[in-house]
Amino acid sequence: MTETGSSLQCAFDIIRRELPRGTIRIYEAGGGSMSCLPLDSWPARHITVVDIDAVQLQTNAYADTKILGDIQEHRFPEGSFDLVVCYNVLEHLDAPDRALALFFDALAPGGVLFIGAPTPYSLSGAVARRTPHWLHVAYYRWIRGKKDAGHAGKMPFRTVYHPIVSPRPLAAFCERLGFEVLYLKEYEALHIRALLEQKPLFGRLLNAVIDLLGAFAADRNKLRNGDFHAVLRKPDIRRPS
Repeated sequence: MTETGSSLQCAFDIIRRELPRGTIRIYEAGGGSMSCLPLDSWPARHITVVDIDAVQLQTNAYADTKILGDIQEHRFPEGSFDLVVCYNVLEHLDAPDRALALFFDALAPGGVLFIGAPTPYSLSGAVARRTPHWLHVAYYRWIRGKKDAGHAGKMPFRTVYHPIVSPRPLAAFCERLGFEVLYLKEYEALHIRALLEQKPLFGRLLNAVIDLLGAFAADRNKLRNGDFHAVLRKPDIRRPS
């Protein structure tokens, strides 16, 4: 199992442990057309997806409710969901702090927030922050082989990297909102691993660059750890300690 798969499995195990029995109310924030969840684990579920991209919503085949809207603005009644998922979305938001506050309000007491996002201080994150979007599109088309990259509803999407979209600042901000941090793990980005396998020559060059930069970095692993997972819980004062 890859490091990504191992971290995902650990996160899902925690989520299953925390969620109530019966029908699970799930909100996928910026969920688009695909879910990162093992949906078979929750056969009794109701999934609401909010996304700003109409094309992504049109191709979504698993959501029970689809809403075209901005997760930084869309407000649900308090206690609407047992699980909120925001996967590879926060890095694209201008105001992720506002979205996170809305997630907290939308969760029921004891509800869980699951976040997956890239880290801005990794090599891939640093490049994404300092290069124009058209170059990201070119990378997806000519290096990763995604010929429809940049078309409507297709990756890559514009990257912002608000200051809180990094493991420690994110965890600290969520704790100020009232969340409890159950899991926080950085790992090597899956697309980097796939690239090393699919493009060996480019992969060797990339490894050489990482090793060279790592010689001057305080923590070489941070250059490779391109993504992180976080599982957070909204406290339930009714739950015995």
